[in-house]
Amino acid sequence: MIVGGNQKSGTTAIAALLAKATGSRFSNDPFWHVARRDGREGVLDDVLAGRMTVDEVVERYRAYFSAEIIKDPNFSFLYPELERRFPGAPQLFIVRDPRQNIRSILNRLCIDGHLDELLPEHRQALAHEPGWRAILEGGGLGSTGDSHVARLAQRWNIAVARYLERSASIHLARYEDFLPDKASYIGMLADKVGLRVTTDIREALDEQYQPRGNHAISMEEFFGQRNLRLIESICAAGMARFGYAR
Repeated sequence: MIVGGNQKSGTTAIAALLAKATGSRFSNDPFWHVARRDGREGVLDDVLAGRMTVDEVVERYRAYFSAEIIKDPNFSFLYPELERRFPGAPQLFIVRDPRQNIRSILNRLCIDGHLDELLPEHRQALAHEPGWRAILEGGGLGSTGDSHVARLAQRWNIAVARYLERSASIHLARYEDFLPDKASYIGMLADKVGLRVTTDIREALDEQYQPRGNHAISMEEFFGQRNLRLIESICAAGMARFGYAR
């Protein structure tokens, strides 16, 4: 099973719980492992630019792609190649309100939501996080926004558009629908993708898979009016499509 969705959309939590519930082997973020453990920082850029195929990556780094459930946010931009490489494997796309999604990314990177542009200290920190730097710069996806917030909003749009192009063959999960009753939602997803629940996961439901952001303040307090309206303007069509009210 292939699990995608924009970074910080709940992909790790949902995929990991699906694996636990169904007794499936789980591979988390194979492109990250190729970059960090095998020293191939540019492999994703090469794939997105067409200099390397998904087939070539899988063949070269089989261990990271051999589990029953494989999750990587970057799969959101590689659906056609993934379908060719893993024919018949169910695919799942996880979507989250873009305002919450972008806030979670900025919280993860300790970046103030009000900023129009990154500060020198952020750029210095991102020099040691090439994956995140590429995401904020719009690398490989043709994002042209004037600010990092605009580029993140465009990235959300691109991920959504890639899913919608193939929505007939890709299952959808809304992160917001997962939160109220996680165990039941995981059971529903397992049934939808043809997996059988074999394990009680109630004790694992509140396990923290990613650093927790600060959700104590409102969206407008976090982003300010300018950045909040920017996100809502760029993502308006997708927000309406998935039921996220402005």
